[in-house]
Amino acid sequence: MSYRIRLLGLVGVVLCVGGDLFACGDKFLVAGRGTRYQRPKNARAASVLIYANPSSGFPAALGKVPVDSVLKREGHRSTTVETLDQLAAILAGGRFDVVLAASSVVAAVESLLGSTPEAPVVVAFCVKPGGQVPDASSKAPCVKAPPKEGSLLEAIDKAVLKHDKDLRKARASG
Repeated sequence: MSYRIRLLGLVGVVLCVGGDLFACGDKFLVAGRGTRYQRPKNARAASVLIYANPSSGFPAALGKVPVDSVLKREGHRSTTVETLDQLAAILAGGRFDVVLAASSVVAAVESLLGSTPEAPVVVAFCVKPGGQVPDASSKAPCVKAPPKEGSLLEAIDKAVLKHDKDLRKARASG
């Protein structure tokens, strides 16, 4: 009886995996082979507010980069405003992680935000004439304009990490 059970078990195993043993192709499946991850694993989706004031040169500095679609493809949520009044209203009503703005208007944006830990991090685009870097009085990281998708996403990921770090620090001390 024991012999029959062993034989039946062996036949069952051969029938279950036998087809796989003679299959064509690579026998060693490696999970993730050929996959390239562009973003770090700890990156999270962010709420991004884009301050695209036409007089600041921001829309022209973006060139042909479709910022909204690039952010959406990476899982970020974006909202675009064009005036300082719209910016103030939407900041009062919503919670954002990052604000994208031209380097020429960063001081005005930072004065609207204040210095609370919940305030979003400002990412500036260097759009001054002649490609000059903005003045050092601003704490905002600067992205060269016109931006490449990779540098834009990297700046946003760094800003999100800084925002989360500031929030954790505020919660730990308060």
